[in-house]
Amino acid sequence: MIPTNRTKCRCPSCGAEQVWQDECRRCRTDLRELRLLNESIQSLERKLTEALEVGNYRLALRYAQKLEQIDPVLLKGILQQLGLSRDFQ
Repeated sequence: MIPTNRTKCRCPSCGAEQVWQDECRRCRTDLRELRLLNESIQSLERKLTEALEVGNYRLALRYAQKLEQIDPVLLKGILQQLGLSRDFQ
């Protein structure tokens, strides 16, 4: 399931776009694990941003490493949004 934005997703089985739910509205595919992964990513992103705002770079690096384990491409996009992509390469 690829997030189409932070609040919507696309079902990997049938392609239906919808808000995050535990199952697809069209084909009833179980989406719980993907929804939980999306929530974890959002939480890590929020914690990374907060750590950077207070200057706790060691903690920010740990959150960035966790995000990189989930999806390196996603981390790069997050860092670009924060204007930090060159600092972490």
